[in-house]
Amino acid sequence: MQNISVYLNQRAANSDYDFWKGKITRSLFRSNLNFRTPNGLVELHENLKEDIENNVDAVVSVGGDGTVNTLIQNLANRDIGLLVIPGGTANDLASELGMNENIKKICQCIRNQQITKIDLIRINNRLMATNGGIGLGGEVAKKINTIRRKFPVFKKIMKFSGKSIYSFFVAQELLGVKFEEYNLDIQSKEFSGNVKTSCILVNNQPMLAGTFNIAPKTINNDGKFNVSILTHDSRQKLIQCILQVAKGNLPIDDPNFISFESEKISIKNLTPNRKLEFFGDGEILHSEESEVFDIEVEKDALKVYSAHIGTDLVDLVNDVSLS
Repeated sequence: MQNISVYLNQRAANSDYDFWKGKITRSLFRSNLNFRTPNGLVELHENLKEDIENNVDAVVSVGGDGTVNTLIQNLANRDIGLLVIPGGTANDLASELGMNENIKKICQCIRNQQITKIDLIRINNRLMATNGGIGLGGEVAKKINTIRRKFPVFKKIMKFSGKSIYSFFVAQELLGVKFEEYNLDIQSKEFSGNVKTSCILVNNQPMLAGTFNIAPKTINNDGKFNVSILTHDSRQKLIQCILQVAKGNLPIDDPNFISFESEKISIKNLTPNRKLEFFGDGEILHSEESEVFDIEVEKDALKVYSAHIGTDLVDLVNDVSLS
């Protein structure tokens, strides 16, 4: 019998304990299920430490990308599979792994052992699975998370608005009074130099917030990540660029849109006493007065269940293993 720990984030946009527990219990009724709703990070890390020591067969994340981000800090480079059930808003990793809202089909990935490994991105001492960066995206993530903490009813608004809530907040930032820019030093094999930018994005997959196809050729298992630097010197030019991305047209002819694939990059803040934040997986990962962000890929660092691994391939692998 499989031993599976299920982590439910009750603060996520679509979270409902009884609903998820019932659905998962019916789908994985042959397994030994341990439902966990930790009260804070300390308890969560204690729960994960116990699961790792007990060598559970799988960990299930019910929540958004922020829930996943918390779990991967402990699960990275371990032989425990992570199943992601979309219970948040953007659900970037769940979407990339082909996890739709059919809980029964998602849970079948554990039954069929549809396992693969994906790269993670390390930013100083924190890991990220999907997308992150500095500037515009971080401001959007920070505002949404702040409102969600202060006003519990906002969770219901996010549930009904879905991924469009991110487009709304991006538009609000673009049309706001301030046009934030950052003076940064970029060092990598592919691109180096000082830039003035409103946004740097680091992507481990094509889609950001389920809406923006910012890195269409990026995949999360090739040992690289995509970097996009927006150096537009006016609000109008920046808006035109983001509109193009939102329409699915990568602005490759835009001289102020710098994009490249890399294994490692360093970003240094050149403005003294100015706070610089790095967001990742929908959360603020680092917030310091002055810093260097050392960003590096960790190849095949996370074992995950994926609906993209067809059952025919799984059967073939099993046949080969048994023969």
